[in-house]
Amino acid sequence: MKKTKVKAYFWIAIPLVLVLLAILLITYRPKNYAPLRIADQNQISTYLSNYLMPTIYNNSQLDAPFEVVITEEGLNDIIARWRQPMTFNNITFTDPQAILMQKQVVLMATARTRFANPVLTIRIIPAIDSFGQLNIHVDSVSLGAAGVTALVKSAGNKAFADWLSFTGTEPNNIAAQACRSLLNDESFEPVFKVGDKSLRICKIKLERKKITALLLPLSDAPHPASKTKPE
Repeated sequence: MKKTKVKAYFWIAIPLVLVLLAILLITYRPKNYAPLRIADQNQISTYLSNYLMPTIYNNSQLDAPFEVVITEEGLNDIIARWRQPMTFNNITFTDPQAILMQKQVVLMATARTRFANPVLTIRIIPAIDSFGQLNIHVDSVSLGAAGVTALVKSAGNKAFADWLSFTGTEPNNIAAQACRSLLNDESFEPVFKVGDKSLRICKIKLERKKITALLLPLSDAPHPASKTKPE
């Protein structure tokens, strides 16, 4: 009789322990998550308006290769002012933060739900291959301390298909190509427009607290099959 009770308690305890473990994993808060707080989100980032955009625009008019350095501090000043929180399947993502590391970008945000507000962490490894194509590889996705990479990519692909259908966005649009790269590891031509100029990202270098990109006007950009080596 006593053994029967012990077994019953054991089988009751297992799901409780698993639920407790799941709660601990999901509610884990990374120590380096410290999103920038902006007093006035209606004020545009001076880093964006006074440095980044003028640097790219003015240099693009010279028809010569040029480098752009984006600092971690400047990047967070830009994304912290994003006034429209992203909502997906009743989850609202707020308080974004970017951490620039050696060969890796870590993106974090608070995933606000009815029951908990865990921290979503996405680790990205961008690289340009020998053909000049960019791949934005998602190395891992975590909710708290729980790995959810496959789940997020599956849900993301469905949301991406719905977005294309709803907006009528062309599949070859640079934003659509970047999404496919994030979700499915598809490489694409890293060419984007600034004003009336098309620019190609020919090289990217990730370091601690900064990212350096080599940009070329399209007329001067090497053919995708050139010998440009990734960093």
